[in-house]
Amino acid sequence: MAMYYISRITGFQMSATYTHLMSNAFLTTATSYFTIFIELALPFAILSTRSWIRKANTLALEGMHLGIMACMGLVCFGLLMIGADCTCLRDEDYRSIARRYRSVKDRLVQRSRPLLPARGMTSVAMAADRDGAAGA
Repeated sequence: MAMYYISRITGFQMSATYTHLMSNAFLTTATSYFTIFIELALPFAILSTRSWIRKANTLALEGMHLGIMACMGLVCFGLLMIGADCTCLRDEDYRSIARRYRSVKDRLVQRSRPLLPARGMTSVAMAADRDGAAGA
């Protein structure tokens, strides 16, 4: 019910969509319980030896604070809380995220390479190779 009452304060709303969504009892209840669950799970996630729990909890918290920034207009609060949430991750978590980012980036670059023309080929030469008129 807290999300319902917060959505009714006119000073903290940026979109009418948020107010409309929070008028749905099921969605309001689900959002409220999700927020409480994620906030209560934070100390356990920090103490966990499993990195995926810390990463998932931090991602959920960051999503929640991005939603606060977008729907309620509390940009400074959201940015500060996202920064505070990032302190929950360990150094090895950041290293594994960086490795994952590099591998995804490398795969995307490799997929786009066949689309790029070969070095030194002009557009006329590429068209000749495509049409099969290389000898003409």
